[in-house]
Amino acid sequence: MNRSVVALLLSGLVFPGAGQYYLGRRARACLFIVPTLVAAIYFFKQVVATASRMADEVLSGALPADPVLIAERLHQQGDTATPLMNIAAAVMLACWVASLVDAWLLARALERGALPRKEEGAP
Repeated sequence: MNRSVVALLLSGLVFPGAGQYYLGRRARACLFIVPTLVAAIYFFKQVVATASRMADEVLSGALPADPVLIAERLHQQGDTATPLMNIAAAVMLACWVASLVDAWLLARALERGALPRKEEGAP
C-alpha cells in the first residue's frame, strides 16, 4: 500500500491529523489534531453532563427506569443543543474532511518529489 493511501486511511479512520503525522509533518498534523481534540473534549463533556442529569433523575425517581421514557426525554433535550455544541460538531467535521484532503494531497506531492521528505523523528 502506498503512502498516500496509508495517510488517507490514518486521517480518516484513526484521527484527523494522523496521516500528516505519519508523513512526518508534525506541525501540520497539530493544525488538525488540536482543534479536533478541543471540540471533542467539549462535546464529550456536554454529553456526560446530560447523561449525568438523566441518571440523577432516574435515581431520584423523577424519571422511571423505562428505556422508552428515557429515550423520549433524551430526544426532547436533544432539541435544546447549545450553539457551542453545533460549533464543536462543525469543527470536528471540518477538521476531519480537511485532514483527509490534505493528507492525500501531501502524500501525492511527497511521492512525486514536489516536497522534500522530512527526516524520521524530525518535527
